[in-house]
Amino acid sequence: MAKRKTTERAPVTREMISAVAAELIKEQGMDALTMRTVAAQLGVSAMALYHHVQDKDEIVRLVGDDILAKINLPDPETGDWRQLLIGAVNETHTSLLQVPGMASVLLTRTLLPNARRILQFCIRQFERAGLSKQEALVAYAGLHQLSIGRLMVETSSNFDVHTHVSDEDDLIVYMDALHSRASFDEALAGLLDHYAPSAPTRQTSTARKAAPNPRKVAAKRAV
Repeated sequence: MAKRKTTERAPVTREMISAVAAELIKEQGMDALTMRTVAAQLGVSAMALYHHVQDKDEIVRLVGDDILAKINLPDPETGDWRQLLIGAVNETHTSLLQVPGMASVLLTRTLLPNARRILQFCIRQFERAGLSKQEALVAYAGLHQLSIGRLMVETSSNFDVHTHVSDEDDLIVYMDALHSRASFDEALAGLLDHYAPSAPTRQTSTARKAAPNPRKVAAKRAV
């Protein structure tokens, strides 16, 4: 009796999951991404994916981290700290905009290796500007928030200026500036000016102090 031929399927890997998910997002959008749709593309059951990832959010982080892996950062100890920061920010934006919905990877508390690599690179540049480790962390938090805002503007359909504001509206200048990359570049320059070694308010600025821990504040009040 002839043996039935079986088709051997390559074992699923996190790299395969990320690649399939990225294509799915590009073709159908973030809403189409589910454990089931990714599993179907890979030809496995949804349950099989749970051996590699916890949930959809982790898949999104995988896609984002693979995108960030392609960014080649220069030597963090060589060159002007300000220009290195601006370069890292622009490279990150350009890379994440390649796949719709990737701005969300900047909002997670769970950083995968390449996201952490870029974060540490940027923090180091603030330290090279003369900030302490704690001050550099706070400075990067501000830069991070600014970056998230810019990416949200560039990727959100809610910010279509031409369908929401007429040329006669007194907010047209604001909306044009909101959509302009130049306004972000100016805001970024202002933030870096604030932390530059020659900034007059650098040593006294309260904005540089770490935000208090809400739980600790609540505990003190309860005493």
